Amino acid sequence: MNQFEKATGRSIASRFKHQFMYALISLGGRTMAYWFLYPLVGVYCLHRSVRNKSRAYILRRFKPRTKWEFFKHTYLLNLTFGRTLVDRAALGILGKADFEYQEKARQMCQALVGQGKGVLMLTAHVGCWQSAVNCMQFLKKPMHLLYYRNPKDNDKMVAEHQQTEAPFTLINPAGPAGGVPEMMAALNRGEIVCAMADRVFGNAKNSVEVGFLGGKVQVPYSFYRLAAVTKAPIIMAFFPWKGKGKLGSWVFAPVEVEDKGPHKLGYQTYAQQFIDALTQFCIKYPYQFFNYFDWWKEYATTNNK
Repeated sequence: MNQFEKATGRSIASRFKHQFMYALISLGGRTMAYWFLYPLVGVYCLHRSVRNKSRAYILRRFKPRTKWEFFKHTYLLNLTFGRTLVDRAALGILGKADFEYQEKARQMCQALVGQGKGVLMLTAHVGCWQSAVNCMQFLKKPMHLLYYRNPKDNDKMVAEHQQTEAPFTLINPAGPAGGVPEMMAALNRGEIVCAMADRVFGNAKNSVEVGFLGGKVQVPYSFYRLAAVTKAPIIMAFFPWKGKGKLGSWVFAPVEVEDKGPHKLGYQTYAQQFIDALTQFCIKYPYQFFNYFDWWKEYATTNNK
């Protein structure tokens, strides 16, 4: 397991603390849970290990000049992350969420799904993606989520709160062939595959170099190769947290990937296009980037072995 896998989906809080937060939501809704987050996040941010998880992003995005500025940005980032987790739990416990999207974007997505070629939706560990994948039934097509669930994750999924089946099926990237056969089969059936395109899972050789916030990082290229082979269009979409119980959508124009053969460098342009879209998101929503590891250091380490 590489550093990317270690950083994926592992809860910081204990199972007891999660249960306590779920109880707050049940008793007092999101408001009571939000109020509890203020001191809780402050205590967590006092720990060096917690501050270090987002240090690389904070330094590059905000360039803080003092320790106080660094702490402030760290606190606001983690507070927003906590709110997105509360909202995801509340969606399961209370069954409530306000999903705001532009009618034009909805129609575009429905039209792409209607073509019958499948749709590959690429997003990232930003905003309310965990809630958004539970709110897309209007597309009226089976959805599959490429998602590694860390055994140490104590946070329940929405369907687990509701004791129902999730509106999507999980494809395990740790399985044989990294879930590629399952994704290809779903796209060939004209269905939707949603994947996180900002994190490499497995061998770093399966990634390409792109520029992000003044440095170099690695992202997987297999999604673009998959889209080229299946002829499925790519939608790049992010789902910002818009306030208590509200999530929005930021959907970019669809991308048709030209088949460049098996060599990964042929798809570097598409990978950079995704990261450019992610950069726009981070500029508008600076406290909603939740890749809690040093993405740039991992790139430097991998390429200097």
